[in-house]
Amino acid sequence: MIPRRQFLRRSTLAAASLPAALLHAQGRLPAPPTITAKACIVIDAVTGAALFEKDADEKRPVASTQKLLSALVAVESTSMDKITTVQLSETKVEPHKLYLKVGEKLPLRTVLEAMLIESCNDCAHCMARSCAGTESQFSVWMNRRAAKLGMSSSHFVNASGLPAEGQYSTARDMSRAARAAFFNPIIRGIVGRGEITITRGDGRQKKLQTTNYLLRRGNAHFLPICTGMKTGYTNAAGKCLISSATYRGRTVICVILGSSSKVIWKESASLLNWALGLSGS
Repeated sequence: MIPRRQFLRRSTLAAASLPAALLHAQGRLPAPPTITAKACIVIDAVTGAALFEKDADEKRPVASTQKLLSALVAVESTSMDKITTVQLSETKVEPHKLYLKVGEKLPLRTVLEAMLIESCNDCAHCMARSCAGTESQFSVWMNRRAAKLGMSSSHFVNASGLPAEGQYSTARDMSRAARAAFFNPIIRGIVGRGEITITRGDGRQKKLQTTNYLLRRGNAHFLPICTGMKTGYTNAAGKCLISSATYRGRTVICVILGSSSKVIWKESASLLNWALGLSGS
């Protein structure tokens, strides 16, 4: 894994030689693709500069994309080698779940993988309790970390992104969380995977497949340059996707909120290609 400082240096040097980077600097990029989502933003992962945005400061529910912030808080506060014991309350969390069993013992790394790869809500709640003692305390940690990231238009109530009164964020704020998560080697090593095999507490192995179709080889939405990151969906939030892509050492991050399953993959791929100067290629 490339250290953050070395990655930044390499990416910056590589970007300086790319036609796309020059086009950005000179304001001569082609017009961005048409986006139907309620809100979105595309940023340069190294500098954080916004390359495109649409209603990026509108407060909205962001569903499971906020698991990126949950993951960041978890890995920064607690060893992922810690063994947790599943509690009854976590097995009752719906809808999408790993079907944790009461008393099952798992390393937090496994819980993290299921939370990020298949967006398992029972694992998100288990992670929050295992790190902070209670989910409510974990949400305090989330809001504290968000504030440090400059996410001034966000408030989080739970670790999963399931609907909750008073919980919201924006495309711009989520791009800040995504950028921080991207530069965490543990998280980056998970969210870029199309699939992963975990071992359950009873020794059984289970293959997990990412909910991010841009990373799924063999399907119509697969994007070879995609490197992550996290999907989300609730009735209130609509279809959401935070995606990243790297081309010739340059990485961009795209946040789309309030979209639909019919267009989110195409529009995300179009924005990533456009931001990397690959439109029409």
